[in-house]
Amino acid sequence: MSKTVGRNDPCPCGSGKKFKRCCLDAPAITRRDTPPDVFDIEIIVDTPRGPMLRRVPAASPLRTDIQQGTAAEGATHEAAAVWGLPDFVFRAELARTGSGVRELGDGLVLTRRYALSVQVKSREGSLGSEEKERRWIVKKAAEAIRQADGTVRQLRLRSTQLTNLRGYAIDIDATSYSWVNVVVIDHPSPPEETTLEVDTARHPAVVLLRRDWEFLFEQLKSTTSVAQYLERVAGKPSELGFEAVRYYDLAQADAEAPPDAFAPELVAGGEVISAPLLPLAPAGTDDRRALQILRTLMEDIAVTRLTSTSEADRLRMLSEIDRLPVGQRAVIGRRVLDYMAQVDEDVTQPGLVWRMSSVRAADGRIHLGFGTCSHPYTDPSVAVGLQAWTQLRHYDVLQAAGPNVVDELTTVAVIATPRFDGKRPWDTSVSAVSGPVSFDASHLRVLREHFPGQGALDCSPT
Repeated sequence: MSKTVGRNDPCPCGSGKKFKRCCLDAPAITRRDTPPDVFDIEIIVDTPRGPMLRRVPAASPLRTDIQQGTAAEGATHEAAAVWGLPDFVFRAELARTGSGVRELGDGLVLTRRYALSVQVKSREGSLGSEEKERRWIVKKAAEAIRQADGTVRQLRLRSTQLTNLRGYAIDIDATSYSWVNVVVIDHPSPPEETTLEVDTARHPAVVLLRRDWEFLFEQLKSTTSVAQYLERVAGKPSELGFEAVRYYDLAQADAEAPPDAFAPELVAGGEVISAPLLPLAPAGTDDRRALQILRTLMEDIAVTRLTSTSEADRLRMLSEIDRLPVGQRAVIGRRVLDYMAQVDEDVTQPGLVWRMSSVRAADGRIHLGFGTCSHPYTDPSVAVGLQAWTQLRHYDVLQAAGPNVVDELTTVAVIATPRFDGKRPWDTSVSAVSGPVSFDASHLRVLREHFPGQGALDCSPT
């Protein structure tokens, strides 16, 4: 039984406010006969700290100047682009087949190794009875799953160039992804007790309301985290309209699970931070500014004109950064903000001052670097130093994690450097390295002198 939360206690929702000024007077759970896609729904989650109220907003309103189906597809894309990144969302493309051309889905979402084949089905008007509406949903969901399977099949036949919502064209090898079929139902009032069987799909499938698709992206604010969640629940039947309930059930299980073991050689004297994969409170609730700095760094990388790398490489770097667990992003963001605040003092010191954090997963397959340098990036020594740090720390993780991660590990390091021309206060720069890295003894000794230690911060998802 959960204990009662006092009026002056911190609100269990994680807002940082007192309970009496937050969820105490919130209205009760919405009645089950309220159409889920028309009004907000509210869920009370039992937590060790007491009851937590969560409001799941209704689906965003659709544009009225275009066909409803097209508007529903656009809203689905927009939610993934706004709360995730537009770089991971790809428009539907036309592919040539033996009999002509076919559209490759209603949209695709691609991250480091996860891919979502998305189909959107929008209900116009009403059939007049719950049973007819239920049959419409079951029929359209089955049709959408077949279409999603067909999209993946076509994409796997050959490398395909797709255009993301940032406007960049990228060659995609569909065989390198783990695919999930996602059916988004846009329905004004879906009937209760509509449970959809999804075990006939070639690829794991999940069917959810557009409201729940938007809830997942707003809750997690990470395309990779949403894709991981959908792969986790795909293939399992669930009552339509209750995706948020399933989410919180899993989030509670994550909160109660013991953290993964972290090898001492990977920690390397750093700080181990463990957090659930699925947070109970929306991402950024504890520190919105810290979360925003990471989004800003990613946006800078996304819009910078490329000079020595490809769009596929850019997508790979953004995908690696997006693998950073949601529950640890505020910690990293605060660290970067602290480093940035110290730059004014650093620029008065002789030479380059680096403040870097090495962020590692427990299995050694995620490695990121975040930090600052005291000199502008126009100083050639900064680019050389960033590349050297990235290679050295990549080498350190490979030495600690062993040969099993060599083909999988990509180290990405991001730094903010000051500008003094008045155009903007900071530049964002990124460096990445994959595969084996080796140094001769003298080179390694020099690098260790410039970058002593092996890391300041190490993160582990549970």
